[in-house]
Amino acid sequence: MSNTAAPEYPNRNTTRAPEYGTTTQITETATEARQGVTGHNVSTVLVVSLVGVIVAFAIVYALFFA
Repeated sequence: MSNTAAPEYPNRNTTRAPEYGTTTQITETATEARQGVTGHNVSTVLVVSLVGVIVAFAIVYALFFA
């Protein structure tokens, strides 16, 4: 971090906050770091929901605008 503090703070502490401690950086693999679920039929739910929304919009269009 460069010394770009405002003139009112010449003795600014540039160390990390105490709650972070002095631990080293933890390295995780891509699988360990992934937060989303990739299994459990997620793609099936997405496709069925998308098709359902398209059909609903088509019905609304047919009833009100055609």
